[in-house]
Amino acid sequence: MFLKKFVYVNWGNIPATDFEFGPINLLSGGNGSGKTTAADAIQTIMTAAHDNLFNYNPGQDEATQKGRGKQVRTLASYVLGCDDGSYARPGGANGYLAAVFHPTKGESAQPFTAIIGVSAYIDKAGNKAVARQNDFLLMIVAGHELTQSDFLLEEDGGKQACDVGKIFKRLQKRCGVRAVEKYDTKKQYLRRLYGALRGRDDAVSEREAVNAARAFSRFMAYKPVKSINGFVANEILEKKDLGEAIRSISDLMKTIHSMESDANQLIENIEI
Repeated sequence: MFLKKFVYVNWGNIPATDFEFGPINLLSGGNGSGKTTAADAIQTIMTAAHDNLFNYNPGQDEATQKGRGKQVRTLASYVLGCDDGSYARPGGANGYLAAVFHPTKGESAQPFTAIIGVSAYIDKAGNKAVARQNDFLLMIVAGHELTQSDFLLEEDGGKQACDVGKIFKRLQKRCGVRAVEKYDTKKQYLRRLYGALRGRDDAVSEREAVNAARAFSRFMAYKPVKSINGFVANEILEKKDLGEAIRSISDLMKTIHSMESDANQLIENIEI
């Protein structure tokens, strides 16, 4: 299986979009361009935002200004479009992440879409506005490749995200009752997700699913670049084959020794 497409609806400041993936993908751009936001969405799908399994990466500003009052990124703050205390959707919002997985060449499994839906609001009870999570929905739609249009409604000449409480029945009507699977717990969702990624129609064990999700999260963990030389040496350049270098030095030493022996022999012959 490979990640063919990712659907963003009300996630950070990324416009509602269907992001197509290729065999190899590079997320690049300046500060605040959304690289971390896009990557955290993928991590959310792969870990279900399960406690102790996921860790949202700080943006560059958060990483360099740690401890200076920067807000920690959360699922609710992403849905509300929070950017350093300001919210793009202050009136509350419904947000969706959907990952479309497709079998690679030679696999017999069917494609599927993993979905996480979240509704959030701003709690202004205290001195500081805080993003709070309300509804949380986990689904897998077998045999279907969904797009942003499946989560958006035409209202007043514009498009609005469907209410999280209504999306399950909406997708059942579109894709069929049996195709849409809803999960009550994050671990149930993870078991089915990693089972589907293995081409199975059932779930893997809880231990296998949790270990897979944890490994994925660690793989995406934020790593500050302390040294450009170290980054290039460890992340870009291929590891040097020391065995080949040792063999080359050994051959060179043998050649030097042979030349020295020939020179001594030549000196002896001249003296004679």
